[in-house]
Amino acid sequence: MFGYIRTYAPELKVREQESYRAAYCGLCRCMGSCCGQCSRLTLSYDLVFLALVRLCVTGERPSFSRRRCAVHPLRRRAVMEENGALNHSARCAALLNYWKLRDDLADERGLRRARARCLLPLFSLWRRRVLRRWEGPDGAIAAHLESLAALEREAVASVDLPANVFGALMRDLCAHGLEGTQAKLAGEIGYHVGRWIYMVDAADDLERDRRSGSYNPYLALLGDGAFEEIARQNMQSFLTAELMGVERALDLAEGESYPDGMAILRNILYLGMPRVAREVLWGRENADGTEKTENTENEEKDI
Repeated sequence: MFGYIRTYAPELKVREQESYRAAYCGLCRCMGSCCGQCSRLTLSYDLVFLALVRLCVTGERPSFSRRRCAVHPLRRRAVMEENGALNHSARCAALLNYWKLRDDLADERGLRRARARCLLPLFSLWRRRVLRRWEGPDGAIAAHLESLAALEREAVASVDLPANVFGALMRDLCAHGLEGTQAKLAGEIGYHVGRWIYMVDAADDLERDRRSGSYNPYLALLGDGAFEEIARQNMQSFLTAELMGVERALDLAEGESYPDGMAILRNILYLGMPRVAREVLWGRENADGTEKTENTENEEKDI
């Protein structure tokens, strides 16, 4: 369900691109320290996004250095030094990966289920390492995923209900350990991003779920005609509304201490995530949006 939060690299400044990579490398190092070196293989840019949100909401100023690593042994690369936001994301990664495998073991069949069964002991070890030193949102993740599974077992004919549950999960991840206004802003960003992720993922899985007979909220709600032209345009509007919710919270964040981080988040919000949505809804060849109607284009300009 992850892999949809991306930058649009052509519009990033060179300095911002280097800062983004430095955050990625810094998170990789934190994951190795937190859970063990093999856990670094599960690194994703979604967790970098979580770290950037925490940095910009809390006003924490990151520091950088240049280091070599096993993947890049010949040239020193910029690396964000360990900080609270990176540590938080590394720990959340261990918990999310564990519960994702548990979900695959329950829902998937064939090779996907076999893969989950083989990897679960290792991921369970990483989770135990994290929870020995950190009172994280493990229980909240489990509760939200159980609620989501219950809705899927009922084959609920709604997109909002399961999207709300996943939004609440992401809200708890983003806001965990924060207080007051910082918790509210981080939680609001997490909630709308979580809803957006769920809706895009369901749209992306539509054909696979149609063939396999698995639950998909769009199929349950609209049947096999779920993605006719008008439905795609409506879905574009729903996704745009979620990004507008992220924008409102991000505008209140304390990004002055890390302006590159704020610029990266805005690139993701205004360019990267809308582009991903267009790829899912209209096809990769139409990701630039030239095939859409004037009304849809105007709705996206509102963000």
